[in-house]
Amino acid sequence: MSADKKGAGGYEVGYGKPPRQHRFPKGRSGNPLGRPKSKKRGKVDVSALLNEPVRVRSGDAEREMSPFEASVRQLASKAITRDIPAIRSFVRLCEEYRVITQPPADTGGGVVVAPKGVDFHEWFERVTEEVPIDED
Repeated sequence: MSADKKGAGGYEVGYGKPPRQHRFPKGRSGNPLGRPKSKKRGKVDVSALLNEPVRVRSGDAEREMSPFEASVRQLASKAITRDIPAIRSFVRLCEEYRVITQPPADTGGGVVVAPKGVDFHEWFERVTEEVPIDED
């Protein structure tokens, strides 16, 4: 070992080995104040926050509306500009609040095909006798 690496006490000084006179004395912490306490967040009344009116500027006019209404208006304007995720969200929101509903399932109708070489009217009468037709 080189002489410049040794401290006054005759031991090696280097990374993680400070000279003895610069070390913390026994029984004394290197962090006397300790770890800082974490700051607790206060309670937030979410329902009051959502009911508190916000100011919205539309052109030159400024008006107050609920945050929900403002967000729905913004979502609708994004949907109009062909933003696909906004369109999906807007349609789901409309379905949730029953503004729009899905069309009823098609339960009947369609095309009736009679076998070849058979008189259609005669065949139709025979089939309808076997399977009754629901007339609403």
